Amino acid sequence: MNWKKTLRAAGLVAALTFSLVGCNSETPYSPQEIIDQALQETKEPLTYYGEYTMDMGEVGGMAHVKEWSKDGKRRIDMTTENGEHFISVNNGSQIILYDVVEKTAQTMNYKEGDLDGLQSPKDQAEILFNMVKNTHDVKIDGEEKIAGRNTYKVVAKAKNADTLMGDMEVWIDKKTWLTLKTVTNSAGSKMVTEYTKIDIDKKIDEAQFTLDIPADVKIEEITAQEPEAVTLDVMKEQLGEFLMVPEENGVTLTTIQDMKVEERPEFSLEYQKDEQPAFSVSVFKMTGSYTEFGGVQDEKPIEVRGKQGTYMELGEFLTISWQEKGYQYNIIRENPELSKEDLVAYANQMTINK
Repeated sequence: MNWKKTLRAAGLVAALTFSLVGCNSETPYSPQEIIDQALQETKEPLTYYGEYTMDMGEVGGMAHVKEWSKDGKRRIDMTTENGEHFISVNNGSQIILYDVVEKTAQTMNYKEGDLDGLQSPKDQAEILFNMVKNTHDVKIDGEEKIAGRNTYKVVAKAKNADTLMGDMEVWIDKKTWLTLKTVTNSAGSKMVTEYTKIDIDKKIDEAQFTLDIPADVKIEEITAQEPEAVTLDVMKEQLGEFLMVPEENGVTLTTIQDMKVEERPEFSLEYQKDEQPAFSVSVFKMTGSYTEFGGVQDEKPIEVRGKQGTYMELGEFLTISWQEKGYQYNIIRENPELSKEDLVAYANQMTINK
């Protein structure tokens, strides 16, 4: 199994295994209070050394992970049962991803604050819990010891069988609020992440966050491409004639962004209704190199402009997608009061730009 691809798919769930830090208390909590405590930010990042396993069964196999965390810096050393070996280091200004077996490495520099949203386990965990809060029944299912530490066990049971995020179990440390174990079912795949060792306030040498890469390793520097605001003329030059939502009945086009997708030109058009964010439309031209992946479990069929399309609704996230005359279109809801019927209605109003 290619763990690099598997880990991308499991990234959101795996993020729960990193530090979720709050206050120290032995007071009984409701499920929501436990989640709220675990999602609180901390003024001082927790220092610890940990070891955990990631088991994705037949889909991804087993991986063993060692983790060092100090002052917001982190080192991850992962080996898999298939002989793969990955090391990643975040030293505070640079992220290094090193594939030991393949002898390749990637580096990405960043300024302080650039990766706050990406790095914060609180943010990532909050996204996951928000995705299930309306689709799952959440309860406390007792207290257990994980890696020798006392934890609350929080269980989220899916209300419907066809939801993207299935049943989920989370064990949260009662003192540090670290998530020490997760069992998740997502899109038909089960993943179990569990700490087997956790050493809080362990003395960690700064050398752990320095990675000496051998001279024969090929190093690729990754430069993050931020979306760029462009004019309609620039978009037309790249895409030709495409469909747009007309500006009428209070609907206005506020921004066009070049999404800087490496494989193809892709643009996002952001619309307001009565001066409030309403929806965005992404569009790109399908080419011979375009690969269409299999449908996601929560995608459901819907007719858009006389074409067979799909829609997906996860909490407040709602999007409709379809293909027409060689273009891929996606309309994404920005105003939570809009329904999928509203998005389809806007799609049906679209006309070719001239």
